[in-house]
Amino acid sequence: MSKITVGDIDVNYQIQGSGSPLLMIMGLSFNLLDWGKKFTDLLAQHYQLILFDNRDAGLTSKSTRPYNVVEMADDAAGLLYALKIPKAHVFGVSMGGAIAQQFALKYPNKLNKLILGCTMAGGACSQFGNISGVMNGNLLKLMFTPTFIENNRQELEEFIKETTPFHSRNGALQRQLQAFATHNTCETLRNIKSSTLIITGDKDLVILPSNSDVISNQIPDAKLEVIADAAHGFSYSHADETAQLIHSFLS
Repeated sequence: MSKITVGDIDVNYQIQGSGSPLLMIMGLSFNLLDWGKKFTDLLAQHYQLILFDNRDAGLTSKSTRPYNVVEMADDAAGLLYALKIPKAHVFGVSMGGAIAQQFALKYPNKLNKLILGCTMAGGACSQFGNISGVMNGNLLKLMFTPTFIENNRQELEEFIKETTPFHSRNGALQRQLQAFATHNTCETLRNIKSSTLIITGDKDLVILPSNSDVISNQIPDAKLEVIADAAHGFSYSHADETAQLIHSFLS
């Protein structure tokens, strides 16, 4: 992992693999480790992954001021600029999917194909689920189905133990929450021109699958894939299936 200055912050990032650049934008509170090694290793067989921590998460700088989701998209675009990568595919999950939508609208010339995972348009056209697990630390129930937890408890507990120290807390978490609350693309999704794949899990209780229907109906020619028996953390629990969906779409 390395750091590079982007605007008013130092961004922690990691580049893995080779091929067409694929920028990976993580969700609320989480950091680049939360993608899980299996999933990133699968993608890195075909793409140059650019993993990074959002402002106020992981090892990226804490913000000295409030900000919004568009400014978080500015961070993502600024990272590509700093790394001298003129254009990339973008995959954002949850709040990262909100950032990716804003990226697509503001920086269309920097975007190849767009992938949105378990996310929403915000505003009045969205249905909010339950994110209390971010606050109370009950991340397993937040991210995975009861069956997946039961069958993989030891692995998941070790994974959470590794990643949790890098999650956003206190003021940093509040600033990210406030930024996410500013997100609203209900009236602008139709302006996204890039080829778009939308992925959700049918058991997601955090950002309900119906939100993906809204997005897919608004973005021209968007493709929607629903992963069976998957919750909010589908890219970890269903790494093979998710990686295959992405690879099929990008190639």
